[in-house]
Amino acid sequence: MGTTWSLRVDGGAGSMSQKEIQRQLDTWESILSHWQPDSAVSRFNASASTEWADVPAELVEVVELAQQIGSESDHVLDITIAPLIDLWGFGSKGRRDEPPTAVEIAQAKAQCGWQHLHMRHEPPALRKDIPRLRINVSAVAEGWAMDRLAQHLEATGATRFLLEIGGEVLARGEWRVGIQTPAAPPGEAAQTLLLKDRAIATSGVYRQRFSAAGKEYAHILDTRTGRPIEHSLASISVIHPSAAQADGFATALLVLGPQVGRQLAEKQGLQVVWFEREK
Repeated sequence: MGTTWSLRVDGGAGSMSQKEIQRQLDTWESILSHWQPDSAVSRFNASASTEWADVPAELVEVVELAQQIGSESDHVLDITIAPLIDLWGFGSKGRRDEPPTAVEIAQAKAQCGWQHLHMRHEPPALRKDIPRLRINVSAVAEGWAMDRLAQHLEATGATRFLLEIGGEVLARGEWRVGIQTPAAPPGEAAQTLLLKDRAIATSGVYRQRFSAAGKEYAHILDTRTGRPIEHSLASISVIHPSAAQADGFATALLVLGPQVGRQLAEKQGLQVVWFEREK
């Protein structure tokens, strides 16, 4: 997944070793990564077939989760925007130092669309309507992996632990955690809170971006325009019993912006910490 993980255990240590945890994460990465050319995601993306393609059950589960969050957020969370992510230089194709043209954006958008992606559970498979459709599940993959790993840890006897993958955090038991100030050095928290049997996921515009002609372009793309978001939100942290739900909704709310995003958060009953930039 192109990131790191850490685990703190206090009481009821469980029986999973560091090697076992890493082996499990490596297995999921070999399915969900868009960076690994031989992953299940990459193989599906490389195929131009519009027939059902057999994939691991885990990938179907992640796709279903992302599509569900998308349906609840006006589909601003759309895992089929991989062509746009690559076009803007935030994917596996490499960086760029100037924005794409309107024609390039329109061409990439024509290769996207959540409605062109289909799934089934028995046997697990995905199907695309558009031969060049490609998916990127990074908006929910880390959260999904955290939820699954927490289940494994609890099954081995771990009762109180703090799991972190790529900055997203899941707590079993009560822990005090910090929410980072946008663009601040690692470890500098804007506030701390007690996290009990919950997860917290953050999405922000400060992690990946580039500047051109005095303007900054962030890696969070609005699926409706095919362009990076431009509103005042700098980051959003969502607290939820499910790390996957927190992960996906953090991205969706950030795309929707301060007004519509708050309406969705209220409708979904989400606990959210918002950071806005002064315009």
